[in-house]
Amino acid sequence: MQATLRTRRFAAALLLSPIAAAMVATPAVAQHAYPGQRAATVAAVHSPVIERFSVRARSVEPGRDMHFRLLGSPGARADVDIPNVVKNVPLREVQPGVYEGSYTIRLRDDLSDIDRAVATLRNGPVSTTARIVLEGEGFGNGYGHGSRKRDRNGPEIVDITPDRGEHVTERGLTRVTARFRDDRSGVNASSVRLHIDGQDVTGWSRVTDTDVSFRGDLREGRHHAELVVRDRAGNVTRTEWNFVVDNDVRGQGYGHGYGR
Repeated sequence: MQATLRTRRFAAALLLSPIAAAMVATPAVAQHAYPGQRAATVAAVHSPVIERFSVRARSVEPGRDMHFRLLGSPGARADVDIPNVVKNVPLREVQPGVYEGSYTIRLRDDLSDIDRAVATLRNGPVSTTARIVLEGEGFGNGYGHGSRKRDRNGPEIVDITPDRGEHVTERGLTRVTARFRDDRSGVNASSVRLHIDGQDVTGWSRVTDTDVSFRGDLREGRHHAELVVRDRAGNVTRTEWNFVVDNDVRGQGYGHGYGR
């Protein structure tokens, strides 16, 4: 009787041994998905490296583009944050390790803290950030100094001629001039616009970052001038005035001998 029981137990053990072996082997097969193993794999991913991050702009005013460029580890994802302006501006990898992108300046953008802009380069779950380097003629003294140097004042327009209400008796070409200055971010010469009697004569004028000068045949009578100047921080100054031409020399209109 006892021999029969021992025989049956031995046979049952033989039948159950494959199941036991499978149960022991299961963790070894599934360990590729085990969280501890996955964490070890993540730790092996290297943080990306940023060698340089810069922005270039010819002019910093609404409607203009700022162009970003980042040099760093290839095959990653890059974006830019500008404090109080915009977040997550994407940069595209144009060649291995070179990322580029642009941002169009909006009317209400305050870029006085542009030097605090950062780029983030992501390689999977790890990332690296870097501060920006300002390049290009568009960034004057009013940028890159935070609130201590925030430029909120427009350029100063001085020495307009003819003066307000002045009567001029020049024979032939009449000169309309003005000087301007901005001690913070500097005058943006490309923003200067001069209108006389509602007509834009900027293209016929000599324009620098300190003055504008127009010469033309103006009919006898009262004339209205309007001058608009922006600085590199986007601040605008506008002035208007009237003057009177007393001579009766009639020209061909605008377009001959203008200040150049």
